[in-house]
Amino acid sequence: MILLREARAGFVDKGDAAVHLRPDHAQKGVSLDIKSKVVSMFGDSIRSSVLETIESYGLTGLHASVQDMGALDYVIRARVQTAIERAVREE
Repeated sequence: MILLREARAGFVDKGDAAVHLRPDHAQKGVSLDIKSKVVSMFGDSIRSSVLETIESYGLTGLHASVQDMGALDYVIRARVQTAIERAVREE
């Protein structure tokens, strides 16, 4: 499966996370940028949640950006999943 277009999900609000995915077919894997006030404490957990969700779709060749505002794990996973569904859907 590949991304067909850029997609976003979520908001930059307290307790939420904004996720932006874009195709990057020049690379084989997944690049990830995380911005969060709590990255020193929960950065590994956020990274793991995002990458696990992307890998569950079998996606490669993309860039993901996450702006976390204190979101719980299930919120981050849901935002990534929503962005993926929007990015792979044919119109």
